[in-house]
Amino acid sequence: MCDADGNGCAVLFDTRDRAAAVEVWWPGEGRRSTTRVLPDGRDVFTSAAGDVLAGLRERGWSVDAADPENVVVPGVSPGFTRHTSQEVPRDGQGLPVSFASVLVAGPDPYDFRSAR
Repeated sequence: MCDADGNGCAVLFDTRDRAAAVEVWWPGEGRRSTTRVLPDGRDVFTSAAGDVLAGLRERGWSVDAADPENVVVPGVSPGFTRHTSQEVPRDGQGLPVSFASVLVAGPDPYDFRSAR
């Protein structure tokens, strides 16, 4: 676990003690940070989740949003979550408008989802 300019983060290691994944969380309610996660220039913590996902689809990537709170990009690696207990703007489905965290790992960390 670590802190990157106010953003919480976790580095996950494999069995050979190599970094296998990094997860970064938004800084939280009322906090600011200069740390950004910017796929195609869209800040995942301040841009609308739909806009971030549209940008990924424009790149030709498939987006698995079957679970809208836990969205993944199969075969590429990013995973996004909207889970938060904090007071944030929410959409018509009650989901946070922006993502609360992003996980970046190898190219197949979400293969288990396609096995359902």
